[in-house]
Amino acid sequence: MKKAEQRKWEQEIVYERKLVKERSKEDHLYADKDKFVTSAYKRKLAEQAKWMEEERLRQLREEKEDVS
Repeated sequence: MKKAEQRKWEQEIVYERKLVKERSKEDHLYADKDKFVTSAYKRKLAEQAKWMEEERLRQLREEKEDVS
C-alpha cells in the first residue's frame, strides 16, 4: 500500500511537470490574460511539495544509516 501511494505521488508529479511544459509553450498567447488557481489546486501543490520534502529527508536518512 505504501509503495502504491508513492508511485501515485510520483506519477502525479510527472503529469504536473508535463502540463507545466505544455503551458509554457503557449504562455506567449495568453500573456495579457489573468490566471486563476483554485484553492483545491493550491492545496494539492502544497501536499506534493510536502511529500517531496518528506521523501528527500527519508532518502537522506537512509543514506546516513547505510552501513555498506
